[in-house]
Amino acid sequence: MTDNRNLLVIGGGISGLASAFFLQQKGFKVTLLEAAARVGGNIQSLEHNGFLMERGPNSWIHNRHGMAQLLDDLDLHDECVMANSVAKRRYIAQNGQLVALPDSIGGILTTPMLNLRGKLRLLAEPCFGRATHEESIAEFITRRLGSQCLDWLVDPFVSGIYAGDPKQLSVQAAMPKLYALETKYGSLMRGGVVQLQQTRRQSRDPALTGAMLSFRRGLRQLTESLEQQLGKVIHTNVEVDRINYGGKLSWQVYSGDHLWQTSHLVLAVPANQVARLISEIDDNQNGTIKQAQAYLRAVEYPAVASINMAFKRHQISHPLDGFGALIPYREQRRTLGVLFPSSVFTGRCPKDTCLLTAFIGGARNNEVMTWSPARRQQQVHNDLSDLLGIIGSPLWVEESFWPQAIPQYTLGHLQRVEQIEASLANFSGLYLRSNWHDGVALGDCIDNAWQLAQQAAREYD
Repeated sequence: MTDNRNLLVIGGGISGLASAFFLQQKGFKVTLLEAAARVGGNIQSLEHNGFLMERGPNSWIHNRHGMAQLLDDLDLHDECVMANSVAKRRYIAQNGQLVALPDSIGGILTTPMLNLRGKLRLLAEPCFGRATHEESIAEFITRRLGSQCLDWLVDPFVSGIYAGDPKQLSVQAAMPKLYALETKYGSLMRGGVVQLQQTRRQSRDPALTGAMLSFRRGLRQLTESLEQQLGKVIHTNVEVDRINYGGKLSWQVYSGDHLWQTSHLVLAVPANQVARLISEIDDNQNGTIKQAQAYLRAVEYPAVASINMAFKRHQISHPLDGFGALIPYREQRRTLGVLFPSSVFTGRCPKDTCLLTAFIGGARNNEVMTWSPARRQQQVHNDLSDLLGIIGSPLWVEESFWPQAIPQYTLGHLQRVEQIEASLANFSGLYLRSNWHDGVALGDCIDNAWQLAQQAAREYD
């Protein structure tokens, strides 16, 4: 690789940071531009009065090769904190009470969450054939498992992961592993059993434990380590105005009076920002840029508020012996769900206190995001009080408002992404990496950044 082969990354969230780091590890000369005063995006861990809280993502699952590589490269293994055993338990709100989510087939058949009709419908799942067209999550689950499974088992998880509406999200895009079971085996149950047997027979990669983890100082420790390693590569408070394409492996990036030239360019920003940045690229009147912009602007990002609340432990009667609780849409509460971070990870709060992290808003609750913070916080308190047995007011409340929280993989999302890629294929050296592209989870973003570095290195060889 020659020294003049450089690469510029726009966006300093986890996708941009990880992309810059892995590319630097491959020998690229990297520059990263971030519009905000800090990098890290929505990964923000805060300490307040002895509490350690997360304003965005709360944990990650150790099941991606990219994350395993990142832990090795950053020497962060000793800083990892494993979730307590209670984190395996999840609760679902049903008829005003919290019910533990079943964790096995036997548990599903005995759970009070489904009545006899719902359980019989579940058992009939292998009898139904494959879909002939793209389906929403709601259509797919109702067809295969019945409406009760959708309402009480799947709908709340869609809210928890995407803050989305299962009637609008594509099962192929938003739940590809679940969809793959039907595609390959013709049945979710049959496919699940086969995959379980295969997992038991095959030796598992010892680097991928599948455990839920965080870091001693919260997830910010990951972004801070990346920032430290990248050092002067990072330039904050740089709002990129536009980009131009000057021919094969020739990009110009403008911010005010500043100009950067690079052979390769990574856009690690939300879809609407990609649409804005590419607006002045000359496509020789082919219309491909306008087409890509239309598809990019079609990606929806509902607003979500994350609300941390601290209590004295005696103020809450529920044992908080789980990862948290999800609230199905049928419960007609505004709050999407609540996590129990002080139960999941040891040392997150002072003795005899506890911490809750609730989420409100999303695709089906846009109205609440126009309310005042005080009204939202009171709504969350009201929604959770009877479910958790809360007495009195919290010691303190902290709200984080995310106006563009989680991209929605709605029907047609995979086709739109394919069209975006095709529309931009002639502009060599351009890469798209963000959570609207290939998965919304922290592990997805890091794994995609790792794969990008492998791809870029091969193209240079």
